Amino acid sequence: MDPSTPAQPETKLEFLRPAITGGIFLGVLSTVPFFNLGCCLWLLAGGAMAAFLVNRQNPGKLKLGDGALAGVSSGLVGTIVSTILFIPIQSATYTEASVPEIRKQLEQLSKTFEFPPDFLQQMEPWITPGFSSTRLVGWAIGFSIVSGLFAMVGGILAVSLLNGRKGKRVL
Repeated sequence: MDPSTPAQPETKLEFLRPAITGGIFLGVLSTVPFFNLGCCLWLLAGGAMAAFLVNRQNPGKLKLGDGALAGVSSGLVGTIVSTILFIPIQSATYTEASVPEIRKQLEQLSKTFEFPPDFLQQMEPWITPGFSSTRLVGWAIGFSIVSGLFAMVGGILAVSLLNGRKGKRVL
């Protein structure tokens, strides 16, 4: 680099739109039945999508931390989308007909892993038919942790691949 040439100013990256796009992608595809079979794959892809969109603002100069931030942000947006979608899904899937099957599976788990005797009583809010705020909050917390981590990894991998194609790695 020529010392007489002024350095290019760092461009301020915009993460909101890429996070929303990646979050909607991963939130919908990992929650809606039949699409959610590859849940972890959708989470990785949503984080990678967000990082790819951020990279378009300043091609080839994204840092791994930028990819991680894009991924985590998309995971958190995906949690909001997923939680909103989970309300009608849980109302439709947790019916009186599903309770005996769920209870049978829990009894089998209890025997296999030797859970405490009151395990089934403690699990009752999770298997009641219809909408359950307990189940919704549990879903939101669990999904935010899992989606944040997987989407972050997806964002980091995307940055590594994008920077690797250019022949340079930026840390």
